[in-house]
Amino acid sequence: MTTAQWTLLTSHGHVLFYLAAEPDATVRQITSALGISERRVIAVLHDLEEAGLITSTRVGVRKHYEINEDAHFRHPTLSHVQLRDVMGQIRPRVEGPPMIRWLIVV
Repeated sequence: MTTAQWTLLTSHGHVLFYLAAEPDATVRQITSALGISERRVIAVLHDLEEAGLITSTRVGVRKHYEINEDAHFRHPTLSHVQLRDVMGQIRPRVEGPPMIRWLIVV
């Protein structure tokens, strides 16, 4: 039996779910909540925006992020699935630390 640690989602998935619950989060807040470097968060945000999964709008000195629920997953085996199919199952929660403020509804 292996004791290797792994997660089901990549850093891209973690950032996407985090933004669904915290659309006005700063890079520093995302970094702190998810435990990944600022450089990695910036790269992931760029990737997600370039792929059309999110859009960002500058509001003063900050950014507001929106999930494009019409976008499809990029992997060929899931390319028929829209983000809304998954994101629609997630509801932001008010309580709890920001990194666990989403609730999967089954």
